[in-house]
Amino acid sequence: MTGFGRTEFQLFDKNFVIEMASVNQKSLQVSVYGPDEWPTLESMFTNWIKPSIHRGKITVRLTGYEADSRSNAPWNEAKIQSALDELKHMAAKLHVRFEPDARLLLSLAELRHADRPKLPHIDSCEDVLHRAFHTALHQLIKVRQTEGRALVLDLQQRLSRLAELVVAMEASEKGAPARHRQLLQKRLNDSGINLDFNDERILRELALFADRCDITEETVRLKSHLAQFSDDLTSDKVGRKLDFLVQELLREVNTVGSKASEIATTKAVLEAKTEIERIREQVQNLE
Repeated sequence: MTGFGRTEFQLFDKNFVIEMASVNQKSLQVSVYGPDEWPTLESMFTNWIKPSIHRGKITVRLTGYEADSRSNAPWNEAKIQSALDELKHMAAKLHVRFEPDARLLLSLAELRHADRPKLPHIDSCEDVLHRAFHTALHQLIKVRQTEGRALVLDLQQRLSRLAELVVAMEASEKGAPARHRQLLQKRLNDSGINLDFNDERILRELALFADRCDITEETVRLKSHLAQFSDDLTSDKVGRKLDFLVQELLREVNTVGSKASEIATTKAVLEAKTEIERIREQVQNLE
């Protein structure tokens, strides 16, 4: 599910910001961007996220106003001049034509950041980082929960429609063996072939057809899966379980489609498969 959280805090008399964003993904993936002085920041933030979020691509950025605001930082003219002199001396020594331009000056101007004070060890900042991080995380989770409630409502509506389609499948296939018997008898009579429908061989064929088009087992399982799906929607950490139920729903519907002897059943199966595919897409966004 998508979400966003942001918090500002002070550390070492400087202003810092933590921004956290999430997008849909079946598994959990965390990417952390922060100061080079804190290489363990990614593992720390990831461990803080895991107890609360189990799905999604999470991006976390820790930035400092003073450290990252280059437009407000003063240019170190002495360093720029020193670098130009060194380059000029090296060019003369190598007999290379040296003509500094604005692009070179801009590159050398980046040297003003060389005087940026280094951050202390991350252990001394962990408490402050922990509080700020969980403030942003709480905002992110609230947004995800709001989206989750909307997804649940949509899924409940689709489950209701699927339940209606299952009932329609049952109704259309209910009298299929009798209709098949009547149609077969009519076609044989129209062809001038008179058969005894009390003949054991014909009865056996009709019984086999009735068995092949019997969808009772499939519709019973479909109803069971739909009930389980509906119950699990309001539970915690159900994303993967719902993934499994979606696969089972599709499997049973496909079986009904292979047994269908009525056009109405086939139409219901096609619509059910469309609904299940939409459910599959939505379920991948749920925890």
